[in-house]
Amino acid sequence: MEFALLSILVLVVGASVVASKFTDDGGNPYPFTRKQSVFTQVESAFLNLLERAVGDQYKIVSRVKLIDIIDCKKGLSVKAKRAAIAKAKNKQLDFVLIDKEKLTIVAAVDLVNNANKDGHKAQRDWFVNGALEAAGIPHIRMKVKSGYRPSEVRDAIMFKLGKPAAQAPRPTRNRATKPAVLSPSQAKAHSTALAEI
Repeated sequence: MEFALLSILVLVVGASVVASKFTDDGGNPYPFTRKQSVFTQVESAFLNLLERAVGDQYKIVSRVKLIDIIDCKKGLSVKAKRAAIAKAKNKQLDFVLIDKEKLTIVAAVDLVNNANKDGHKAQRDWFVNGALEAAGIPHIRMKVKSGYRPSEVRDAIMFKLGKPAAQAPRPTRNRATKPAVLSPSQAKAHSTALAEI
């Protein structure tokens, strides 16, 4: 009888210790509240810009874990595979472009902010670059700035993908003035400046 009471007492104490691990100071096991938005203001603005730039051609998925779009090569030892997955596990990409018809991965897009505001990447992550390159997935790094036009973003993405930029309709102009013409090297430099390679 004493043993049974002692056992019950130990169970009650054990259960209260376990329960205290899952509760906050107020005793609520779910101390959560809804965020105002899924995206930061910068991410939201850039997502809208991406949709206007390439949304007709690609689906755009945001906040994708690196491990969701890459896999380890066959023939790795269990130890090497475990180490590679551990490195990739906590890496995240801002956006991934997916072919609308085939639903295949086309490219990864990351926002880059030299001032490192809003948690965006400031320095190149060599592991992410290497992993994406090994997997054959282009990695497009776009600098966070205001004033991008959808055509600029589209041209930068197409340049990185090795596709010709879409021709914009020619504006009507006065025949007396000559239009500014970019040489091929100037056009390439312009696109390269937009999409950090």
